[in-house]
Amino acid sequence: MKVHHFQALVIGALCLGAAVLAAASYNQHQQLADLQTAARNAPADPGPSLRRDMGELRTKLATLAPQVATLEDSQHQHATAQATLGQQLDELTASVRVLQALPPGPSSADLTTLAQRMGAAEAALEKLSTAPKVPIAASPPTSPLSDQSKAKAPQPPFTLQGIETRGSVMFVAALPAGAHALSTVHLLQPGDSLNGWQLLAIREGQAVFHVPGHGDRILPIP
Repeated sequence: MKVHHFQALVIGALCLGAAVLAAASYNQHQQLADLQTAARNAPADPGPSLRRDMGELRTKLATLAPQVATLEDSQHQHATAQATLGQQLDELTASVRVLQALPPGPSSADLTTLAQRMGAAEAALEKLSTAPKVPIAASPPTSPLSDQSKAKAPQPPFTLQGIETRGSVMFVAALPAGAHALSTVHLLQPGDSLNGWQLLAIREGQAVFHVPGHGDRILPIP
């Protein structure tokens, strides 16, 4: 009776040990399966991807560096151009102020009035020169010396060079006798005198002078 009881205890202990071993083996298999699943789901080594991203970042930085330098150069040029433009604007403003401070010159209306007066004077002189001459009464006989002095007209003390026009005003260019330099040329307009000869009018190809004691003389203009 005692032997059977002991065998039963041994068999029970063996069954209990087998159950414990089976449970431990199951737990180990389950843990191994979990580890394998975790290993499969674990992310790959981030080192290559990180190195690749860093390489691309360096490439972008190397590409952006010349663009940044070009942008800085453009900004510098823009600042220089603005400074130059501001200086030119200041100079232009100063020039305008100087021009505004100058006394006003003759207007176009003044020049037109002057031209009209000159035209009227020329017309009056031409009318006088073309008017019929009044017969001169017979004068008492004079000495041959006085007749010779009156008949001999003086030669012009200058040589006419041509006509110059300044706007609407005409001038006669006259070179004094014996002079050869262009700096000695005189520009005469009606009313001016040169060596005693007074210019009265300027016509087409002619100049009318008044010679004291000898009347008017008409000289051709080359």
